This record gives sequence, C-alpha cells and structure tokens, in this order.
Amino acid sequence: MKKFSIIVPSHNGQKYISRCLNSIKQQTYSNYEIIFINDSSTDYTSDIIRSNFNFPNIKYYEVSFEDISKVRNYGLSKVNGDAIIFVDVDDWIEKSLLEKLSIVDNENDIVRYQGIMVDNDNNIYEEYITDEFYNFNGIETLNKFARGFEIYSPSWLYAYDFRFWEKNNFKFPVGMLQEDFALTSLILSKAKCVSSIPYIGYYYYKSQNSIMRNNNYDNQIKKAYDVLVHCDKFYEDIILGVQDETIKNNLIKYYLTIIRHKLNVLNSPEKESYEKQLILREERWK
Repeated sequence: MKKFSIIVPSHNGQKYISRCLNSIKQQTYSNYEIIFINDSSTDYTSDIIRSNFNFPNIKYYEVSFEDISKVRNYGLSKVNGDAIIFVDVDDWIEKSLLEKLSIVDNENDIVRYQGIMVDNDNNIYEEYITDEFYNFNGIETLNKFARGFEIYSPSWLYAYDFRFWEKNNFKFPVGMLQEDFALTSLILSKAKCVSSIPYIGYYYYKSQNSIMRNNNYDNQIKKAYDVLVHCDKFYEDIILGVQDETIKNNLIKYYLTIIRHKLNVLNSPEKESYEKQLILREERWK
C-alpha cells in the first residue's frame, strides 16, 4: 500500500491551518504522513499544531529559514513515504486526492492532478487544468505544455515518486524566487514516465500574506531576473540536448514567452533593461 508524504510549510499561517489540515485528515485514503514545518512564525501556529498532536499521522518541525526553498528541502529530508506531494498552508486538497493517486500505475515518476485558484469568496479565479494522458516521457510532457502555453510549474500539482526524487537529488533552489518553475522544469525533463489524471484535487487560495506569495515590487523585479537565470540554465542543460527540432523550437518559444510576460509587471527603467535581456536571448537561442 503506497504511503504518501505530504509536506506543508507554514509562516504565520494560523488563519488557514485548520482548513488545510482538515482537508488532509479527511482523506479517504489512510496511508500518509503530514510533515508540517513551522518557519519563523510569530502567531499561534505552534499552538494550533500542538493541539493536533493526538493525530498519529503528523510530524511537526520548527525552523528559522524564512526561505520557502529551504523549508521544502528540509521537509524532504524527513520523508518516510513512497510518494511526495506539497500543500501550502493557505490551500487545501480534495478528500479523494490520495485515493485517486494510489491507483495510478506505480511506474510513474510523476502524476499530475488538476488545480483551481479561488478568491476570498471561493469564486474561481484561475484554473490549472491539463488533458488526461498516460505514460509520456518528461520531454514529451514539457512539449505538450509548451504547445498549449499551459501553466505547469506549481510543485503542488504533482505527486512525485520519492525514489525518482532521491535518485536525482532534486533540491529547490535556495535564495531564488520562481523556485517551482525552476525545479518542476528540471524534474519533468528527467522523468521517464509522467501521467495526468482528470481529477481536480487541489485548491489554491489567492492570498498575498505569506512568504511564498509576497508580490511587492522589489519581489517582482527579483522574480523577473530569477526567471532569466532559470531559463538560461534550462536552455543550456536541457533544450540544447533535445534532438527533435520541432520540440526544441516549441520549448524555446515557450520560455521566451515566459520571459516576455515578466515585462508586464516591470516599470521603467527596469522594463527597458529587462527587454534588452529578452532580445539577447531571442538572438542567442535561434
């Protein structure tokens, strides 16, 4: 019976902890552990979690990182399951998610499920939906997402086989933003078997209050330039090795589009400087 390790980072998440944990505790599948990491919280996070200590599946840790990548990497060091999923404390999962994932072929390195972003009134703000597919390799999967210009990067949209994760020694990049985009791209590129199930299992709450979702302008500038670093690395390490020219061109077009979208959140003079970086890559990646 497959065991799931659910990694939940939290920074001052007292408003959301009960909703998040209850969605996990109500799962119709029982073989899982919750790895809850309290990162530098100054609210009542600790008290709320301690009130759940009678629940046998929960493991609780306190750290002082103030870096979501460090927190998730720390959580990964505590995994004792066969598969990993990530749940942000602001969010929640459908009660049958683990059961649905448990019946998918064990040969998969990664299983994609579907997600929805909701606002304060639980209205749907955005959907993270892709087609059902089975047994694609990673490059085929990335190509599919690139052709459809689909958002694929959130780490919480996938269940990852832990043996596959350990074998490749995957780590979230510390000190950088857009860390999901960087790591998910790499993980998918390395996968031999990826499947996508037609099940909406994740609800992403549109909150701006956590470390993970801070959207002030300085952060937007850093996100934009970190995306350049991530795309450069992906181009050098992955795209150049793709033999199929059509797939290679699809991926190049996709990552250039991601860089181009960052222009929309920048003001002058940052916008002009960033546009020069885009033009350089358009020329270099031909």
